[in-house]
Amino acid sequence: MSFSLTEVLPPFTITSMDLAELASSGSGIIASLFVASGFPKIRQPFGLALALVRFGVVGRVRPALGRLLGVLEVAVGVAVAVSPALFPAAVAALVLLVAFTAVVLRSVLAGQSVECACFGTGETTSWATVVRNVVLIGIAAFLALVPAVPTMEQRISGLLVGAVITCGYLMLSTLAVLKPFSVRLDG
Repeated sequence: MSFSLTEVLPPFTITSMDLAELASSGSGIIASLFVASGFPKIRQPFGLALALVRFGVVGRVRPALGRLLGVLEVAVGVAVAVSPALFPAAVAALVLLVAFTAVVLRSVLAGQSVECACFGTGETTSWATVVRNVVLIGIAAFLALVPAVPTMEQRISGLLVGAVITCGYLMLSTLAVLKPFSVRLDG
């Protein structure tokens, strides 16, 4: 007697509608994270400017460069959210993520823990930062390669998904930095 999964489970195929739904969620995640990451850099560019010096990217603190990178992140996030052609916006996100990840990876491999100003202040680089960025690189690469383009309704749904995931991530990372539930036993 032979056993086959196809006898038990229905055949699984991915339709272009499924790909469009996945692309809408992916674009919502990338767009929300880029916008949430860019705005603090626009408002307070000194943190990123200082991080760029600590990473060894520039020789001196240049707040204008920090603000420019913040504006670029927001622009890419908005483009991923609303651009009718997903490919160029996704490639722009991919290029930024690969560049950011290369800088972070270099510092982690060197044993440095740099306050990266990734989402404002407080986050220091670690292997968790590298893993997060690699996941985002995977999402951006999927968006650049997916043949299906989400409709505007799907993109709105994707933005809602992305906003929820971004808010959850920011809440957890803030809790990790602030440690509000830690107990001090020393008095």
